[in-house]
Amino acid sequence: MSKSAYHISLYRRYRPQRLADVVGQEEVIRTLRNALVHGDVAHAYLFAGERGIGKTSVARILARAVNCLQPREGEPCNTCAHCKTILGNRSLDILEIDGASNRGIDHIRRLREEVAFAPTDLEKKVYIIDEVHMLTNEAFNALLKTLEEPPPHAIFIFATTEPHKVPRTIVSRCQAFDFRKIPETDIAARLSAIAAEEGTTIAPEALDLISRRAGGGMRDAIVMLEQAMSYGGEEISVETVLEMMGLVGRDVHDRFLAALEGGDRGVVLEMIDGLVEHGKDLETFLGDLVDVVRERLVDGRGDMGAAIALCRGLLEVKQELFRSLDRRILLEVGLLSLMETVAPSPPTVAKRSVEPPVQRMEEREAPVGFERIETPRGEDAPTQETSKPTPPAEGGFLAQWAGMLQAIEGERIAIAAFLAEATPRVDDDRIIVAFHPEHTFHKESLEKSANLQYLAGMVHRHLGDRYSVDIVLDNGVERKPSSRQKLHEKAQLVCQLFDGTIVKEE
Repeated sequence: MSKSAYHISLYRRYRPQRLADVVGQEEVIRTLRNALVHGDVAHAYLFAGERGIGKTSVARILARAVNCLQPREGEPCNTCAHCKTILGNRSLDILEIDGASNRGIDHIRRLREEVAFAPTDLEKKVYIIDEVHMLTNEAFNALLKTLEEPPPHAIFIFATTEPHKVPRTIVSRCQAFDFRKIPETDIAARLSAIAAEEGTTIAPEALDLISRRAGGGMRDAIVMLEQAMSYGGEEISVETVLEMMGLVGRDVHDRFLAALEGGDRGVVLEMIDGLVEHGKDLETFLGDLVDVVRERLVDGRGDMGAAIALCRGLLEVKQELFRSLDRRILLEVGLLSLMETVAPSPPTVAKRSVEPPVQRMEEREAPVGFERIETPRGEDAPTQETSKPTPPAEGGFLAQWAGMLQAIEGERIAIAAFLAEATPRVDDDRIIVAFHPEHTFHKESLEKSANLQYLAGMVHRHLGDRYSVDIVLDNGVERKPSSRQKLHEKAQLVCQLFDGTIVKEE
């Protein structure tokens, strides 16, 4: 058999063998070490936390520590007969059980029968059940009595990534420990030590990138390091890691955001085309953009309101992208739509009238919100309308209404969706929420007692206590286009830019 057949992954070779080797779980380690030193080890433990942060490793160390013949300040020696037997997976008294594949009551009944027998060669029997939340309710019930009154030679260690799914009756009989995500600096330091041990040089920027992408999990970080070592050889640069992971550099994110905020549709679409051509993951790219905007918010750089709107819009597009089959077109349409919100509007140029000059006074109808005035028409008169805007009613009612809608969207998204189709107006002490007759469902939904009470409360909070709310149908209200219609219009815009056609609609 070739030597390569005996290769052991880095995360297995560098698995912690002592409590002191565990990274990022100082509180848990301190508590367990004190219990081992003073002989106060509990009969049942529950280790909860994200994947790859040390739960199973600590459970195995604890199993050796309680059986070690020569413990040193709560640490297993890893050299005595018991430790070597456990490390070699040769002991019948250390049982690791996968809760996902041994989740039925029959498996737990067998465990309950076996736990009564004394250990074969060790001092303690240790049962490590991984993903314990996967056990059935019947299995938990069968385990409960044994867990409540276990034999003195038995210790149970449960590990789970979803502690909320473990019954309270089980949790109450365990010492529970929450394993936290490992800080990026600790992950980077550990990866640097492993790389040095393996004879590999890795750039600090590459270490930082891997540490961020690991999401607080040491195992994921070591797996990515090993992949980078296989991909880049003995010298790993940040470009190597970006290429390996299918990511782009920070300069690309900055240029993309600049084009997005500047309203440069051509650059945005061209950069999306480049991402697709080079096989970059679009959802990951959007997530990285959100992280960049979040950094702006944390640092307080730029316009806070614009950054919040941009971040919210990117998150909405990312959420839609997750459910879409045609990710590219949805990303393009979604970002073009977002640009209408965050990008500055292009300047408008007044068109000169080609109507022959006639000396007369003409009365014109002004748009809503403007005073009607008379303007002279002649050779020396200006050709554009000079209607004078009047201040918004009720001190900027529409702006206040928009602010209220934004607050409702963060609390009750369904109510915000209904109100988006309405046309509000002020009539003395009443706020009239008018719907087109085709939106009867929206009206009836908002008139439900709980929804109407909530809306009235939001009106009082944002517009004033003196207002009441009336929800009506009005034939004179303009019917607003549906979300599907808006999406179709944006798709048409993309088609116009690229001289294409829509070949399928769903």
